[in-house]
Amino acid sequence: MTNLERWLIYLMLFIVPYFGALFAAIKTLRVEKWLLPLQLLPYILIIMFGLYAAGTVLYRTFTLNDCPEAAKELQEQIREARKDLIAKGFKF
Repeated sequence: MTNLERWLIYLMLFIVPYFGALFAAIKTLRVEKWLLPLQLLPYILIIMFGLYAAGTVLYRTFTLNDCPEAAKELQEQIREARKDLIAKGFKF
């Protein structure tokens, strides 16, 4: 089973009862009591996903590791490229 199949199964396990309750195919006292939160559930899930995504991006941005060896190597490559361009007549 691939990840896509697994997530589609989870999605169906959520959507089928959700729409059943939303369109009154499932009629119980508890469903009638929770009808408004059920109607707002997609908006709440989208907001929660957005907050999770923003938090993940910010966390990974702030905990980005420095690579001093790679920085030195890049600076050396820049120096070599400048020397090569100066030799070909480019002016900085």
